[in-house]
Amino acid sequence: SSGINAEWPLRPGMGSGVPTIDMLEISGESHLEKKMEEIFERLSEHIQPTQDSDSLGEVQPDSPPPDYQCAIKSRAPRVGDHVISFHFRHAYYTSTILSFNKEDMTYYIEWDDGDPSGRNPKYNQVGLNIDPDDDDIGVGSSVFFPQGSYGGTAGNNTGGLRYHEGIVDSVVERAGVKYFSGHHLRGDEDGKWVTYRGYEYSFSDMTVTQLRIAPNAMDA
Repeated sequence: SSGINAEWPLRPGMGSGVPTIDMLEISGESHLEKKMEEIFERLSEHIQPTQDSDSLGEVQPDSPPPDYQCAIKSRAPRVGDHVISFHFRHAYYTSTILSFNKEDMTYYIEWDDGDPSGRNPKYNQVGLNIDPDDDDIGVGSSVFFPQGSYGGTAGNNTGGLRYHEGIVDSVVERAGVKYFSGHHLRGDEDGKWVTYRGYEYSFSDMTVTQLRIAPNAMDA
């Protein structure tokens, strides 16, 4: 859904062409506050509150719609949650959150495989390890998708499944099930490891049971 209900009608002309605001590259709490100010400024340009006939012209309401408030919390990883987390060279693995530092927007995690390294991913490098809803993913969505596995290393880790950042290119529905296809978001030019066994540029016909979604700064 759009997150805007009948109490928040669009101004004439709102729709395509409204610029988006990137919430995936927040560097800290002060940066987040500036982004929020930018969001509210954009909203004031494109949303006109209605007037209650019994309020003699007083503007209503004064806060975001309830559906929006629920939506921004839906993907927020919390202490104790099982998640998909960034390690090195844009590869992601399963872990559990131990704490969150709101000053620099980083988590402190414990890897499922016991690896002692790379345990402080940023907020936008961690996604809940739960199945998203079909409606959460569409063409252009950023996702984590599985590709390739790895064996354990004595004294370091126990092995497991490897995840990667991707972009969804197409969505098809067959027998009531949606299938998502796309490609890697990062490449060798970004410093991503692309020589692992099983690497392919594209992924295809994955369901929501296989994909995961990263939060943005408002979630975190």
